Amino acid sequence: MPQLDVAIVGAGLSGLSAAIHLQNEGLNIKVFESSDDVGGRARTDIVDGFLLDRGFQVLLTAYPEAQQMLNYEALDLKRFEPGALIQHQGKSYHFQDPFRKPSGFFKTLVNPLANLGDKLKILALRNRHKRLTVNDIFQKEESSTLDFLREWNFSERMIEHFFKPFLGGVFLDNSLLTSSRMFEFVFKMFSEGYAALPAKGMGELAKQLAAKLSKDTVQLNSAVKKVQGKSIILWDDTVIECGAILLATNPIVANQIADLELEAEMHSSITMYFSADLPPYKSGLLMLNGDENRLVNHVCIPSNVQSTYAPEGRALISVTVLDDMGLEPDTLLLEVKKSLRSWFKKELKFWEHLATYRIEQALPVKTTISIPARNELKAVREFLYLCGDHMQYGSINAALNSGRVTADMISWDLATRQSD
Repeated sequence: MPQLDVAIVGAGLSGLSAAIHLQNEGLNIKVFESSDDVGGRARTDIVDGFLLDRGFQVLLTAYPEAQQMLNYEALDLKRFEPGALIQHQGKSYHFQDPFRKPSGFFKTLVNPLANLGDKLKILALRNRHKRLTVNDIFQKEESSTLDFLREWNFSERMIEHFFKPFLGGVFLDNSLLTSSRMFEFVFKMFSEGYAALPAKGMGELAKQLAAKLSKDTVQLNSAVKKVQGKSIILWDDTVIECGAILLATNPIVANQIADLELEAEMHSSITMYFSADLPPYKSGLLMLNGDENRLVNHVCIPSNVQSTYAPEGRALISVTVLDDMGLEPDTLLLEVKKSLRSWFKKELKFWEHLATYRIEQALPVKTTISIPARNELKAVREFLYLCGDHMQYGSINAALNSGRVTADMISWDLATRQSD
């Protein structure tokens, strides 16, 4: 008899989602996590009283899977203001949603980086996506996001100064080659909900999921060296026999430990955190880089949104870079500060650098997205299954969904196998 019905490799959001659903089916499971805590890419560190998410992250409250699996009230979410500030040639412009924040209507109307037609098209897209379900979106005709925006006749100024930095922060791809299906999904989520931060940081999402599992289900500091048939081999050479194995890792790790050949191209990002006595601006808006020289993609003040991210009397500032241009860490820090000097003038010299997070496998590259129907899902090899946002599209919603639907498939396969 196998020691486990299912061994899950990886305690990120997808692996934890799968574990919860498999546990609910009454299966004997264990999650093996190589690091010292759950969460995978969704983790939060505490540094000098500041909450530092590992890379810039937000929860979109309209995510259907998150609404089902997470307790928003317990997370004590605080919302970003809808819209953005755009820095362009030394000036700051408001781009706010007049339907969410009517007081920002006039500032948005006179913003020279977008014309009236652009603003009307945003309204038209909003109304259109109210009528579309998530499934509808992922079955629509597909192009790149850039081609989609041009087909809708958005102005090149709007694309260059707003969409590229804004969606660059979401997709980690400011070339906008990401699938238009991803854009339409994200647009629907922003239209129907808000971007938000939990009181204890984004790492709290995984902790809340892990708390639903039986004690000792998650085994930390337990890296898997090899998948061999129906066994996993840990780095201490412990061999564990399983009825099924679920790899809830990024595709690079899955390829390494299971001799697979998955598409493994991933977007990377760099997030720098700074502290200051005062925030450089007071709103809960992202500040986007609307210039073509885009070393810095955007700036965020998490403590303006969620006060718990910084000690009382202090501000936390995050700066996101999508391309380090091959610069060494110290040089990159200097260049980032130089880029921000025109934004924040003399205030910048009072910022203290807290930490830099370089996330090499932040999001899967998805120029096309194809989500198989539930009856089309299958094991990648006998007894071996995969889940994760790389199986669908890069997001918290996809990670949770992939874990759930894969768990359902494993439960069915094990049940039918036992009845044979």
